[in-house]
Amino acid sequence: MAWEQVKVKGSKGDIPAMINGDVLEVANQLGKDPSEVKVDGKPYKILSLSLDERDDVLTIKLAMASTNKEKSDDKPTKKSV
Repeated sequence: MAWEQVKVKGSKGDIPAMINGDVLEVANQLGKDPSEVKVDGKPYKILSLSLDERDDVLTIKLAMASTNKEKSDDKPTKKSV
């Protein structure tokens, strides 16, 4: 996957950020101890975050829950040998 540019809802408006899979890098403007973040208007729970004090950038691991509600047909997808 490649890094993509996104907008994150911050305490003072939208903040430009970068996302790669479930890793989000954003300027430290989300307030103290955020538990949820909105990326391009979609809310995500925060699994973990770390602050790089050199650049004042948060690296956030997002909970990427599947919104796809598939039903199982109880059949294997691949034949085992």
